[in-house]
Amino acid sequence: MSTGLRLLRLTAVAGCSFALGYGFCVQKMRTDREVAARVNGEAIPAAELRSELLKRFGPDVLRDLVHQRLIMQEAGKRKVKSDDALIEKRLKEMKAQPEVQEMLKSGQVDEGDLRRNLTTMGPLDALVKGELTIEEENKFYKQHRSELETVKVQQILLLDKAQADKVYAEASKPGVDFAALAKKYSLDTRTKTQGGLLGEVHRGELTPELAEALFAMKTGQVSEPVESEDGLHIFRVVSTRTGLDELRPQIEERLIAARRGDYVEELRATAKIETVPPYRLPASISTTNPGDDEH
Repeated sequence: MSTGLRLLRLTAVAGCSFALGYGFCVQKMRTDREVAARVNGEAIPAAELRSELLKRFGPDVLRDLVHQRLIMQEAGKRKVKSDDALIEKRLKEMKAQPEVQEMLKSGQVDEGDLRRNLTTMGPLDALVKGELTIEEENKFYKQHRSELETVKVQQILLLDKAQADKVYAEASKPGVDFAALAKKYSLDTRTKTQGGLLGEVHRGELTPELAEALFAMKTGQVSEPVESEDGLHIFRVVSTRTGLDELRPQIEERLIAARRGDYVEELRATAKIETVPPYRLPASISTTNPGDDEH
């Protein structure tokens, strides 16, 4: 789970906005009511609810507020500014996630909560990115090429060998509209209406033989019929992404995601953090999944 979504979930569980803070929420409960609920006339005191919230969620929410301060303080020192365009892009991506959509629908969080989380995540990612080296990126590229390299292809699926050869001969002609042939001949109902477009496929998702063939083809080139358990495929390469430079954004994204927690731990190691009883922090304030911390 992403760090931003994890912080958002903790906010929703605690029932108060991440930006307002846990202490404010507890104080608000004190002034709002002395009884949290009644069960068959028997009262559950608000003080009992406050005590349970403090034990269950207090350390986690306080930890996240500490994260926020550490990150923004370091960003200020290094003059790292928030990228509003990137925040809006990530906000759109986050709102597309079913889990977040459910939280928005139920009222657990609102768009403002999402944006506040991302306002912290943006500077954090920029700080981590600033520490990446070319050597590290090159090493990651060599180790994970099969997960990174992609080929975008169209296909025509047929069952009869004679027909496949005939369609291949037509598809191989210069300037031919491959998408129109796919719509006319392909038996793959999932892709034929899109002109046979399969989209981007990672090298590691293909058989070694097919990967070698497709990645060796030039853009616009059409393959001879390739047999599989589904039938005979005629592929057309739309584009490939194999070079380090064009894959660098994905490499940086992967490396940043893997190092967020360690970076925050490094900030904590050199920071002076004091808590006021009864508030306390977990032994670890890493940004990994909730429940991984040692209390």
